[in-house]
Amino acid sequence: MLLELKNVKKSFKLGKKEEFVALKDISMSFEKGEFVSIVGPSGSGKSTMLNLIAGLDFPTSGELVIGDKTSKKFKKKDWDLYRKNNVGFIFQNFNLIEHLTALENVEIVMNLIGLSYPKRHKRAIELLKKVGLESHLNHKPSELSGGQKQRVAIARSLANDPDIILADEPTGALDKKTGKQIMELIKSIAKDKLIIMVTHNDKLADEYSSRIIRVKDGMIESDTVIKEGNINTTKSTLTKKDRAMSFFEAFKLSLRNMKKKKGRVIITTIAGCIGIIGFTLIAGLGNGANIHIDKQLNKFGTANVLVVNKAIKGSDSSGKETMVTTTNIADYGKIVNNEYIQSKISSYRKFMALNTATIRIKQDDKKFNEHNGLNIYALADKNNLEFLNENVSGKLPEEGKYEVLLNQATARGILNDLDLDKDNLDQVIGKSIILTINIPGVPLKYEKEFYISGLVNELDIGIPNLYYNYNDVESWTKGIDIMDKSLYSYLAETAYMYELIVSDVNETKEVSDYIAAEENGGSGKISIMSTGVTKEGFSANNVAIVVKNIFEQLIMMAQIVISIFIIIALVVSSIMTSIVLYSSVIERKTEIGIIKAVGGRNKDVIRIFESEAILMGMFSGVLGLIISFVSAPFLEKLIFKILDLNLPGIITIPVSKIPFTNITFPFATIITIIAFSSLISAIAGYLPSKKATKMRVIDALRDE
Repeated sequence: MLLELKNVKKSFKLGKKEEFVALKDISMSFEKGEFVSIVGPSGSGKSTMLNLIAGLDFPTSGELVIGDKTSKKFKKKDWDLYRKNNVGFIFQNFNLIEHLTALENVEIVMNLIGLSYPKRHKRAIELLKKVGLESHLNHKPSELSGGQKQRVAIARSLANDPDIILADEPTGALDKKTGKQIMELIKSIAKDKLIIMVTHNDKLADEYSSRIIRVKDGMIESDTVIKEGNINTTKSTLTKKDRAMSFFEAFKLSLRNMKKKKGRVIITTIAGCIGIIGFTLIAGLGNGANIHIDKQLNKFGTANVLVVNKAIKGSDSSGKETMVTTTNIADYGKIVNNEYIQSKISSYRKFMALNTATIRIKQDDKKFNEHNGLNIYALADKNNLEFLNENVSGKLPEEGKYEVLLNQATARGILNDLDLDKDNLDQVIGKSIILTINIPGVPLKYEKEFYISGLVNELDIGIPNLYYNYNDVESWTKGIDIMDKSLYSYLAETAYMYELIVSDVNETKEVSDYIAAEENGGSGKISIMSTGVTKEGFSANNVAIVVKNIFEQLIMMAQIVISIFIIIALVVSSIMTSIVLYSSVIERKTEIGIIKAVGGRNKDVIRIFESEAILMGMFSGVLGLIISFVSAPFLEKLIFKILDLNLPGIITIPVSKIPFTNITFPFATIITIIAFSSLISAIAGYLPSKKATKMRVIDALRDE
């Protein structure tokens, strides 16, 4: 026995208490080789019976016995397998997928039973030739007549080589002549199958059936064998597997559908790419700024000099607890004698605090104002200044000659005093300045003439810096007594800090981070939002590192602020994607119904709509990347104009680095951003995809 219905009842709820009984205690059996027609008036229950046999609907009570398996133990997966492997369906309204060709409409069934592309392609061609459509393989349904569409549907019903072919009014939408051709075709190509046809046409049933079952009011009125069917036990030779639709096929279906909705897809893609553009450009800004600052790090005069400080708890002048610098020399021994530090530095020395010192240009015929608020730093010893050779216009200071270096901001101030063209900063080289050391509470001023030997071409951020030779200022200040000690001792004890000369300038930041690390006794990284050091411990900085930390944190803050707007843009684009997919689900009810009717599972339906979402995300990602790379130079010019800073390459979108990480591999940025965009769209498409899975097959096909 191929198929048996045992005491099958099917009822539908009309309200809380009412129900309509469509089938009442139906029992019958079928053999392979029979051509069975189920006839009866409208509303008699014949279509309901066909849906139960097809596994498109389920009995309220009773069971189907398929081979030796009872449907009582069937789960959803078992019903899917039954439809996929055992049933072929021919619909009255054809129910072809409009955006697929005749060949692809037949192939889709074989995709679900696991046939490889070459095998299913070959079999689809053979089936279409068998139904007389060898010249229409690549025609879409809109290009076929009604009879040709039904021939495609017949070929599709045979694609999985089923045991049972179910035909629901197969000639109902056809004229008489075409209908007769279709019936002859069904009879000829499916003679070794069980054919169950629902029809209201008694003449058609009498002519082609071997058995007629009449249904009335949900009950079997008669079951008549007209002629003996070719009863057989032949088994399908087609190798069938239980597998889901491949992502490739899902993408192909989605692409075909999207081609029909180009305008909507374009609008959604543009909306989605706005957030991607922002994400890409902010990553490029952060990356470009950090690259630029890293390049400039070694251009500062004291790039390899670290000022080491240890903060401890103390009190200010009012007795309030605060953080102060330790004056215990033994504390610094923990740093300068550290094995790691020793391997990284060439020497160390006491730090001279010249924060109250001023300079003025020396010119006998004119009195100039003093420049205060300068950052005055000591250069490393002459053996550790090679890194400055390419960054200095003029020459490096020579020991014993009392020479200094200026940066651009300081040079501009001096040229302004001299009423000289500030575009040619090298004019300051060779000029003399007076360095004045002012001691709070001491009326005397200690002055020394210095010569400007060169100009440091460092990152120009408008902060005036001056660099001097340590030994020159040390020898000068050691010869001056103040408050029972030398001026040098006073300057060195005012701040009581040490300077480390790092051997390799490229390792200065690494050494600074090591010293500041809390596990090494450091006070941690200082935030620009804080009022200063808040934890006890060591820190080690110089102007280059301070600038880098400030820029890093400012960039991060800017990224966070901009990211809020990016997130809003992504949320809006996600909502649009969801709306588009909801519309797509409604428009593709037939496709959903067909996929489920031929055995497709929920995961197949989800893949189809998630594929569409992912494709829209990919399109948005690609478009966003293109616009970002093209617009970066123009945005860079706008930043230059607003900030009046010459920072070329400030927006450098990384190509081989995952944004906001240190992970690198070829085309990392492009791959990551497209993947990110696809992921956002996939998340947006999840709910519409789930909605599609909730759709009942018979409802989807009926709505069509």
